[in-house]
Amino acid sequence: MKPNFRGSFLRFAVFGLLSVVMVLSLRGFDLSRSAEEKYEQLYLPSGQFLKEASIGYQEAHADYLWFRFIQYYGAFAKGFNNFRHFELLIDSITTLDPKFVEAYHFASLVTWSDLGKPYTSIDILKKGILHNPDTARLPFQIGLIYYVVDDDFARASFWYDQAAKCSDATDLELRFAAFSKYRSGDPLGSLSLWQDLYNNSDKPGMQMLAAKMILLMEKKMKAGETQPQRKTITKSGV
Repeated sequence: MKPNFRGSFLRFAVFGLLSVVMVLSLRGFDLSRSAEEKYEQLYLPSGQFLKEASIGYQEAHADYLWFRFIQYYGAFAKGFNNFRHFELLIDSITTLDPKFVEAYHFASLVTWSDLGKPYTSIDILKKGILHNPDTARLPFQIGLIYYVVDDDFARASFWYDQAAKCSDATDLELRFAAFSKYRSGDPLGSLSLWQDLYNNSDKPGMQMLAAKMILLMEKKMKAGETQPQRKTITKSGV
C-alpha cells in the first residue's frame, strides 16, 4: 500500500469509526422508553477529543451534532427533557467548528431566554467573537443583552459600536450605538456616532434620521440636558 493511499485510508477509517461512536452515543436520544426519558441518555466524548480524532472532518461532525442539537432543543421546548446536555453539545459543536457563528448566536439566545442566564450567554458570545472577530451578529447580541437586561446603555453602546465596525455590519448597528450612547447620558458621544452614520450611510431615509438626531443632540447639549442610566452597573468589565 502506497504511503499516500495508506494515509488517506487511515483518515477515512478513523472518520468512519468516530462517526459510528457519535451515532451510537446519540442513539440514546431515540431508544428511550418514554417521552420523559427521551433525549436524556447521552454519552459523548469531549469536544477537544472529537476535534483531535476527526482528522480533517471536524465540520462534518459539527454539522451532524448541530442537527441533533436542534432535535434536542425541540424536545426541551416540548418538556421532554431538562436540557442537561446543552453545554456539552454546544461546546462540542463550537470546538469542532469555531467558525460556526449560528451555533454561538443560537446558543446565546437559548441561554438567555430559556435558561435565564444572560451573563453565561455573553460568555458564549465572547467565545464566538474570539474566533469570528469580524462578524457583527455576536457583539450586537451582547449589546442587546446589556440594553435589555441591565439598562446598561453605556456598555450596550460599546458593543453596538464594535458590531458597527465589522465588515458585514449595516446601518442598524451604528444606529443602535448612537441611540444607546444618548441613553447613557452622553449626547456628545451620541452626536459623533450620528454624524458618522450621516456621512457613511447610502440610504436617504437613514441620512434623514441621522440629520434629525444630530439637531436633537445639539439642542440637548445646548440646553445642558442628559439622560442618565436608570440602573447602577453591577457587573464589572465589558
